[in-house]
Amino acid sequence: MALARIPRKHVMGAGPVSAAPKLILTIDEVAAVLRISRQSAYEAARRGEIPTIRLGRRILVPRRALEKLIGAEIG
Repeated sequence: MALARIPRKHVMGAGPVSAAPKLILTIDEVAAVLRISRQSAYEAARRGEIPTIRLGRRILVPRRALEKLIGAEIG
């Protein structure tokens, strides 16, 4: 009998080792931070309004670049 595979999120201790903030965010996470839609975040990234890094097909946003962007808009 094979053991059932338990999703990683349900395994005790499977979370991050430290509570340090993530250095890289996904577009979905950026959309949540900026309180805009996912589609608006992708469009802003495509236009260069949100700084991004491409790793293969993934589009990622460095946290510091996002913080700098937000600070520049506020200040």
